Amino acid sequence: MLYFNWLRSSSRQLFMMLVGLPFLMAVSGCGYHLRGVTQLDPVYARVYVQGMASSDPVYQQLQQLFLNTHSQLVDNPIGATATLVIDDNQVFQRAAVVTPQATVQQYELYQRIRYHMVFADGKRTPERYIGQARNYNYDPTGVLASSSNETQISQELAQTLARLLFYRLNAPVTGSSMIVPEDKSAQ
Repeated sequence: MLYFNWLRSSSRQLFMMLVGLPFLMAVSGCGYHLRGVTQLDPVYARVYVQGMASSDPVYQQLQQLFLNTHSQLVDNPIGATATLVIDDNQVFQRAAVVTPQATVQQYELYQRIRYHMVFADGKRTPERYIGQARNYNYDPTGVLASSSNETQISQELAQTLARLLFYRLNAPVTGSSMIVPEDKSAQ
């Protein structure tokens, strides 16, 4: 009799764990969706990107980030509240690990973007840089796999750089850090 009572209580506990554990995991995992919408400064309501093609992976990732805000990337500078000017966007690849037999085992992919913002009133921010590097393994016998790995690393770089750029836009811009356009009437 005591054995049956123990069996009933342990099976009840097992049932509660089997049903309750997945429920608790599902409830704890949904906090990501409760974060809400990021709202940028109204100065960035309509941003035009100059110096970067819309097919560039960084641009596409930036466009995805803007979808979560009350702002948008626009295709035309007319009516834009701000212009993100990409002065330079370079991707470098260099050998990171070389064997004693002079074969490359690992490459480093580095991307650097130099940019500044121009606002509707003519004020602009100083030039700024963001950059990221990623290493990936290279196997000369598996060229197809290595090129696939490089493509994936390039996408990760684009995602990271777009997020960094987006976070920089989220940072408050102080008047003291702005460059005021020269007054041509005073000359």
